[in-house]
Formats: sequence, C-alpha cells, structure tokens
Amino acid sequence: MALFKALVEIFGGLVLFLYGIHFLSEGLEQVAGSKLQEMLEKLTNNPLKGSLFGACATALLQSSSLLMVTMIGLINANLLTLEQAIGVMLGQEIGTTMTAQLVAFKMGDFFFAFLIGGFILFSFFKEKRYNLAGKIFFAIGIIFLGMGIMSSGAGSIKDNPFFFALLVRFSQNLLLALLAGAVFTAIIQSSSAMTGLVIAMGVAGTINLPVAIALIFGANIGTCITGFLASLKSCTTSKRASFAQIFINIGGVLIFLPFIIPFSQLVLLTSSQLPRQIANAHALFNIMVSVIMFPFIKPLVRLLEWAIPGETQKKIRKTLFIDDNLLNVPFLALSKAEDEVNRLSMIAYTMLEETDKAFLQRNTKAAKKAYEKEPLIDELANIIEAFLDRIPDNQLSEEERKKLNRLKSTIVDIERVGDLSYNLVEFSQKMIEEKITLSPKAHEEVTLFFGKVRQCYKLAVRSIKEGSEAVSAQVVGMENEIDNLEKQFKENHIHRLRNKVCNPKADTIFIETLRNLERIGDHSDNIGRASRF
Repeated sequence: MALFKALVEIFGGLVLFLYGIHFLSEGLEQVAGSKLQEMLEKLTNNPLKGSLFGACATALLQSSSLLMVTMIGLINANLLTLEQAIGVMLGQEIGTTMTAQLVAFKMGDFFFAFLIGGFILFSFFKEKRYNLAGKIFFAIGIIFLGMGIMSSGAGSIKDNPFFFALLVRFSQNLLLALLAGAVFTAIIQSSSAMTGLVIAMGVAGTINLPVAIALIFGANIGTCITGFLASLKSCTTSKRASFAQIFINIGGVLIFLPFIIPFSQLVLLTSSQLPRQIANAHALFNIMVSVIMFPFIKPLVRLLEWAIPGETQKKIRKTLFIDDNLLNVPFLALSKAEDEVNRLSMIAYTMLEETDKAFLQRNTKAAKKAYEKEPLIDELANIIEAFLDRIPDNQLSEEERKKLNRLKSTIVDIERVGDLSYNLVEFSQKMIEEKITLSPKAHEEVTLFFGKVRQCYKLAVRSIKEGSEAVSAQVVGMENEIDNLEKQFKENHIHRLRNKVCNPKADTIFIETLRNLERIGDHSDNIGRASRF
C-alpha cells in the first residue's frame, strides 16, 4: 500500500509538473511567440546567430518542442535551410537547461505565493499584461508543487527492496539507466519533465549523481521523438533536420558516456547540493556538446544529404507559405495564412490589370492570362479558407481570433473580385467576336472607371498588408467616388442613346461593365473596412 501511494505521488506530481511546464510555455508563448517566426527568419542567417537565438528562444518559451515544430514548418515553406535549422538546434540544446536550473531551487512552501498571486492576477485582472503575468506565476507555482509531490513520493520508495535493487543495478550498469531515461522521455515526450523527476529523486536522496547523469543522457535521446514524429509527413529537408537532432543528441551521449564518472567528479565541484549538481551536469553536458558539434555543421549537412537522398524542397505547390505542420503552432499558422492572403490579393490585382488591357485594348493575350488566373484564385481561396478553419482558435489570443475572422471575410471578397474580373473578360471577348465598339466618349468613361477601380482595389490590397486606418479611409472615400461616377456615367449613357451617339449593341455591355466594376469597388471597400479591426 505504501508503494502504491508513493507511485501515485510520483506520477501525480509528474502530471502537475508537465501541466505547469505546458501552462508556463503557453503564457510565455503569448508574450513572445508572435515574434518567433519573424525572428527565426531574420536571426538565423548564420549558424552562430542561429545558435544564440535557439538558446534564448528555448529558455524564454520553455519549449524546445515548440521551436522544433516551428522550424519544421518553416523548412516545409522553404523559409529555413537545413544548415540554419542545425544552428538553431545546437542553441536549443543549451536553452533546455533553464528548466533544470529553475527547478533545482529549494522553494519550501514559498511556491504557494506563486500559486495564489498568479491565480489572482489571471482571474481578476482583465488587462492583458497582468493576465499573462498571472499565468506565468501560477505555472511556476504548479511546477514547484509537482516537484514537491514527486520528491515526497521518491523519498518513500527509496527503501523499498525492489526499487533499491533496481537502483543498485542502475549504479552497476549506467547504460541501463540511460536506456530507462530514453524510453520514459520518449513516452512522456518531455525532457524537461524527465529532468524534473531526476532532480526530485536527487532531492529525496534516492539516486546518486552518476545515475542521475545517465538518466539525463537518456532524456536527451528520448526527446528526439517529437521532431521525428513532426517530420514523418514532411519534406526531405525536414526529415534531415529531425535526424540531425538525433545525430547531435546520440553523438553527444556517445562522446560523454565513457567518461560519466570523471564528468560527475567535475560536476561535484560546482555545488555541494545534489539537485543543483544534477542541473549543472545537464547544463554542462548540453553546452559542451553544442560547442563540440558547432564546427561540424556543414559536414553534418553533407552527411545527412548523402544518408537521406532526395530533392531539397522545390516541389511546385499552389500555396507558398502555409503547411499542415504549422497547425501545431497556431500563431505561426495564422501569420503564414496572412502572408498567403496577401499573395492571393496580389494575384487578383494582376488579374484585374490584365482584364483592363483585355477590355480597353482588345488584347487577347491579356484575356487568356486573366482567364487562367480565375480558377487559381478560386482554388487558392478554398485551400486557405480550409487551412484557417483547421487552426485551433482556442489557442489564439482574442486579437489573433479577430484577425482569423478578418482573413476569412477578406478571402471571400478577393474571390469575388476574381469572379467579377472574369465577367469583364467575357464582355471583352464578346466585343471582339461580335465587333462591338464603344463610342469615343463611352470608351473614355470606361477607361477612367477602370483606373479608379484598380486604384481602389490596390489601396485595399495595401490595407491588408499594413492594417492602416489612413489607407482604409482612402479606400472608403474612393469607393464613394466610384458610386458617384457610376451614377453619372449611366446618365451620360442614357443621354447618348437618346441622341443615337452610342451603338445599341454596346448598351448592355457598357451598363454591365460599370456594374461589375462598381461591385469590385464594393468588395475593395469591405476589405479596407475589415483591415481596420
């Protein structure tokens, strides 16, 4: 019964610890996560910068898995090379040691202050900064509560004959301890939780330093499972990136494994307390492995390209920025979907320009190009909308959820611009086939109207990118001008028909052209207004 209670305490504490790490990562992600993708793209242009970024990002976000999955998403989108990814990984290995340093502190019952203070801040304060600070404090409290419960359970089992015999075997065969650490970490998919459990056992005096180091070595191998699973359905470069992590972690362990005893003696000099020694061993190991591996990044890239043959991601795909792997990182998925919507808006603008040439200049080549873009716009719109629907909005901030809804409505408007442009190309083809011509004055008015509508839609496209109220106001103002021009040109047309200046065959085409262009103005107005919120 005592053994059962101890095991419940250990695993119950581990669950709390895992939840605390998840909650802490979630809070820190909301603070810094929106910049992660932008910084990954900008700060990884050389391996040293990438390593420094990987260390800082992992330490701040408390999630090497988040960074790894983000990298795989960017690799799939052709925004990160294998060499850049390996540089970030080496820094990531160092950043993961921050959790161990945190949990090695002796908090006593002081963690209750974090729980109470954090709960008050995120439950009763609506202001975002206090709410996020509360989440972070509460998460730290849960982490230390879990550590305390795990330590209590570990202390209860240290005299149990079965576990005593198991720990003796671990002491005699450190390879067995390493294997246990790897398997357990692969199951729970958290090296931080495994390290926390090892430190908790150290606090209870259940294990000695060499066994603790062997378990941590195993945790470093077991943690590779996250990146490996994320890369299974990814491109060749992503697979190489996941195997690079496996190579680095296993390679580092193989280098240090024969020297565990001398290494543990070195670590003994860093502190008199076993929990701190374990945390320091974790830090020293990861720092030294990263330093050793750093000069071999380029040879490792060549080795992986040889070992995992295949083309670097150059496959033609309709979308350039979005990839299903990004759905594991919702804020990044949203950011990349926004880039895709911007691209879609530019395709529709190019189609509108080609429609202008087809109609006003009777340019059949421009008409053909415009025709080809309409099904592409429809298909892209459907793909992006389906991708947005799969983003887990419960993991987004309120502001990000608003952006998600705004993008969905914008896609509908862009798609309609494509449909209306298609109608205008049809009119141009009918004019060519039936040899219909507009009067000089009607042609002048349509030319002016096309120009105004193109200018209005171009501003709407700009408002999507910039989210500027000033640009949005320009769109709204120009749309009102378009409405007035349509009314005026219709009256002018009726006057010309009465005076028999216009060809009666051109009547329907002229009126429908104005109507379709005015509706493009309406959709531009919708896009501009949406970008303000």
